[in-house]
Amino acid sequence: MIRMEIFILCLFLFLMGCFLGYLLEVFFRRFFSAKKWVNPGFMKGPWLPLYGFGLLLMFALSTAFHKNFADWNLYDPTLSHGPNVYDLIPILVMGVTMNVLELLAGLIFVKGFKVRLWDYSNMKGNFMGILCPVFSLIWVAISVLYYYGAHPFVYKMATDVFGFMFLEEGKGLNFGVIFLLGVAYGIFLIDLVGSIGLFSKVVRFAKESGLSKRYEEFRVELRKKKEEAAERFALSLPKKEKPETIEKIEKAVKKAIYIDPEKESASGNYGEDGRPIKEDDPDQKRGHLDK
Repeated sequence: MIRMEIFILCLFLFLMGCFLGYLLEVFFRRFFSAKKWVNPGFMKGPWLPLYGFGLLLMFALSTAFHKNFADWNLYDPTLSHGPNVYDLIPILVMGVTMNVLELLAGLIFVKGFKVRLWDYSNMKGNFMGILCPVFSLIWVAISVLYYYGAHPFVYKMATDVFGFMFLEEGKGLNFGVIFLLGVAYGIFLIDLVGSIGLFSKVVRFAKESGLSKRYEEFRVELRKKKEEAAERFALSLPKKEKPETIEKIEKAVKKAIYIDPEKESASGNYGEDGRPIKEDDPDQKRGHLDK
């Protein structure tokens, strides 16, 4: 029974990670990469499975290290154990694990579905556009933040949720919570199944019905009007020039990170709406996520 309870708890943590990761990506793409609001994943709903697996892995690794290596006195605010050098071991293990997870997920989509959900091809030192040194370090930084900042709260929340879902020992399940979790997963699985074939089916239907051409003409016209309006608005604002020092720093950073400093993202892997598109479909309107 205890194995089933742990499995259900993992389902909850996975779904929570999917949703929190979705929010993180939405805001990252809005303010740093695409510079507009886009749905960052291949699914239609507000969830990214990569982050769900990521949260599960970091939670499991942190918990396992604390339980099996108690003599290391790893960081634990509830036991008044401050940071020490042994903390580097679980942090590095989590960082490497997250990079392996990103590599596997990228390969699955690139090789299996012909879709790039992210593209580091313009980043120096990248591997197949799936991994790059900058984002590998970001995963390590996320591991540090999770280990020191989030894990104590996630662990407490998991403990509380576990007690709430399964009530006190001997009193059985909280069927209301289990039912809601089941409904959420039902929606998630329907979205997943539909999204797996979404790219090819939607494109095929649009081509055969002629909707694709008419819709694209409408989008181009709408986009043109939006750009003209944005340009007029920008011209009406007082201009603020960046200090020369800031400009030099920005150029130096871009030169150090990007293969082509003039663009931050490789083009051709996303539609003009910022959504990923199939690499083997030449008829889809391709855009980019440059500035």
